[in-house]
Amino acid sequence: MPLFVYGTLMRGERSHELLGRARYLGAARTAPSFELADLGAYPALVRGGSIAVLGELYEPDRETLAALDLYEGCPDLFQREPVDLDGGERCEAYLMPAAQLRGVARIASGDWRTRRR
Repeated sequence: MPLFVYGTLMRGERSHELLGRARYLGAARTAPSFELADLGAYPALVRGGSIAVLGELYEPDRETLAALDLYEGCPDLFQREPVDLDGGERCEAYLMPAAQLRGVARIASGDWRTRRR
Protein backbone atom coordinates (compact mmCIF):
# COMPACT_ATOMS: atom_id res chain seq x y z
CA MET A 1 0.00 0.00 0.00
CA PRO A 2 1.40 3.48 -0.80
CA LEU A 3 2.54 5.72 2.04
CA PHE A 4 1.30 9.31 2.39
CA VAL A 5 3.79 11.73 3.98
CA TYR A 6 2.87 15.29 4.97
CA GLY A 7 5.73 16.83 6.96
CA THR A 8 9.45 16.37 7.45
CA LEU A 9 9.58 13.33 5.13
CA MET A 10 8.48 15.32 2.06
CA ARG A 11 10.93 16.35 -0.68
CA GLY A 12 13.13 19.22 0.44
CA GLU A 13 12.40 18.64 4.13
CA ARG A 14 14.99 17.58 6.69
CA SER A 15 14.07 13.89 6.99
CA HIS A 16 13.32 13.13 3.35
CA GLU A 17 16.43 10.95 2.96
CA LEU A 18 14.83 8.40 5.31
CA LEU A 19 12.54 7.40 2.44
CA GLY A 20 15.62 5.76 0.91
CA ARG A 21 14.74 3.89 -2.26
CA ALA A 22 10.99 4.51 -1.98
CA ARG A 23 9.49 5.36 -5.35
CA TYR A 24 7.89 8.80 -5.52
CA LEU A 25 4.32 8.53 -6.82
CA GLY A 26 3.42 12.22 -6.79
CA ALA A 27 1.70 14.94 -4.85
CA ALA A 28 -1.42 13.92 -2.95
CA ARG A 29 -4.17 15.26 -0.71
CA THR A 30 -6.22 13.44 1.91
CA ALA A 31 -9.98 13.38 1.92
CA PRO A 32 -11.26 16.42 3.89
CA SER A 33 -11.63 14.56 7.18
CA PHE A 34 -8.42 15.36 9.06
CA GLU A 35 -6.59 18.03 11.04
CA LEU A 36 -2.88 18.82 10.90
CA ALA A 37 -1.37 19.58 14.32
CA ASP A 38 1.72 21.79 14.58
CA LEU A 39 4.16 20.26 17.08
CA GLY A 40 6.87 22.78 16.20
CA ALA A 41 9.56 20.51 14.76
CA TYR A 42 7.06 18.30 12.94
CA PRO A 43 3.34 17.94 12.24
CA ALA A 44 0.87 15.23 13.18
CA LEU A 45 -2.06 14.02 11.11
CA VAL A 46 -5.25 13.66 13.18
CA ARG A 47 -8.56 12.03 12.24
CA GLY A 48 -11.86 13.78 12.76
CA GLY A 49 -11.39 17.20 11.22
CA SER A 50 -12.60 18.76 8.00
CA ILE A 51 -9.28 19.60 6.34
CA ALA A 52 -7.71 18.01 3.27
CA VAL A 53 -4.01 17.68 4.17
CA LEU A 54 -1.39 18.15 1.44
CA GLY A 55 1.52 15.76 1.06
CA GLU A 56 3.28 13.25 -1.15
CA LEU A 57 2.76 9.60 -1.96
CA TYR A 58 5.56 7.00 -1.95
CA GLU A 59 5.94 3.29 -2.50
CA PRO A 60 8.45 2.13 0.15
CA ASP A 61 9.96 -1.34 0.33
CA ARG A 62 9.62 -3.37 3.55
CA GLU A 63 13.06 -2.36 4.83
CA THR A 64 12.36 1.34 4.34
CA LEU A 65 8.93 1.02 5.96
CA ALA A 66 10.45 -0.73 8.99
CA ALA A 67 13.03 2.08 9.33
CA LEU A 68 10.28 4.70 9.04
CA ASP A 69 8.25 2.94 11.75
CA LEU A 70 11.24 3.25 14.08
CA TYR A 71 11.79 6.90 13.15
CA GLU A 72 8.12 7.75 13.70
CA GLY A 73 7.98 5.91 17.03
CA CYS A 74 5.33 3.56 15.69
CA PRO A 75 3.21 2.38 17.42
CA ASP A 76 3.96 4.31 20.63
CA LEU A 77 3.97 7.90 19.31
CA PHE A 78 2.44 7.57 15.84
CA GLN A 79 0.31 4.76 14.41
CA ARG A 80 0.55 3.76 10.75
CA GLU A 81 -3.03 3.41 9.54
CA PRO A 82 -5.03 3.35 6.31
CA VAL A 83 -6.37 6.73 5.19
CA ASP A 84 -8.48 7.89 2.26
CA LEU A 85 -7.13 10.31 -0.28
CA ASP A 86 -9.16 12.92 -2.10
CA GLY A 87 -10.63 10.95 -4.98
CA GLY A 88 -11.07 7.70 -3.07
CA GLU A 89 -7.64 6.03 -3.27
CA ARG A 90 -6.42 4.42 -0.04
CA CYS A 91 -2.92 4.54 1.37
CA GLU A 92 -1.23 4.45 4.76
CA ALA A 93 -0.05 7.38 6.82
CA TYR A 94 1.36 8.04 10.27
CA LEU A 95 -1.38 9.44 12.54
CA MET A 96 -1.47 10.58 16.14
CA PRO A 97 -4.56 10.15 18.34
CA ALA A 98 -6.47 13.39 18.90
CA ALA A 99 -6.36 12.80 22.68
CA GLN A 100 -2.56 13.24 22.59
CA LEU A 101 -2.94 16.62 20.87
CA ARG A 102 -5.41 18.49 23.04
CA GLY A 103 -4.47 22.15 23.10
CA VAL A 104 -1.95 21.84 20.26
CA ALA A 105 -2.28 24.42 17.47
CA ARG A 106 -3.65 23.25 14.13
CA ILE A 107 -2.45 24.20 10.65
CA ALA A 108 -5.68 25.43 9.09
CA SER A 109 -4.38 25.22 5.51
CA GLY A 110 -3.47 21.54 5.89
CA ASP A 111 -0.09 22.34 4.32
CA TRP A 112 3.00 21.88 6.51
CA ARG A 113 5.17 23.89 4.12
CA THR A 114 3.05 27.03 4.41
CA ARG A 115 2.45 26.87 8.17
CA ARG A 116 4.52 29.96 8.99
CA ARG A 117 3.17 32.19 6.19
